[in-house]
Order: sequence, then C-alpha cells, then structure tokens
Amino acid sequence: MKKAICSLLGSALAIPLVVGCAVHGRAYVQTYGPVEEPYYSQWERERHYQHMEYERRRQEQQREYWQWRKHHRDDNRRDRQHDRDHDHD
Repeated sequence: MKKAICSLLGSALAIPLVVGCAVHGRAYVQTYGPVEEPYYSQWERERHYQHMEYERRRQEQQREYWQWRKHHRDDNRRDRQHDRDHDHD
C-alpha cells in the first residue's frame, strides 16, 4: 500500500513537468553548421560586419547572431520544408 501511494504521488508530481514542456512548443536549438551559412552571411551583411568564421567571433556577437536568427525562424522552416520536398532529387 505504501509503495502504491508513493508511486501515485510520484506520478502526480511528474505530470505537470511533462505537460508543462509540451505547452511551450518547440525549442530552438542553437547549433551552427552548414545550414546556417546563408543566414550568417545575411546577418553579417545587415550588420555591415566584415566576414569572419562564426567560431572566431566573440561570444557577444555569437549571441547577437542567435538573437537575430530567432526572429528569422520562418525562413528556416521554409528551407526545411523545401529540403523535405526535394529529398528524392
């Protein structure tokens, strides 16, 4: 009986955590790779920055890039849809 109560209590405490994560939707993962190159180049042009490899930029500028990138997610979704539509090529 005691194990059943502990199990039930544990489940009741875990449910809000699982549901809470689902409510917030997708997480935006900040992973720089080849897919980011066009966006990174656009960001550099818009900021009038001289081209520099992402990895060589100061952390402050890297954060600035991701902040900018977060607001250009629609472009990223379109690219992924385009890639899926043309995977068979």
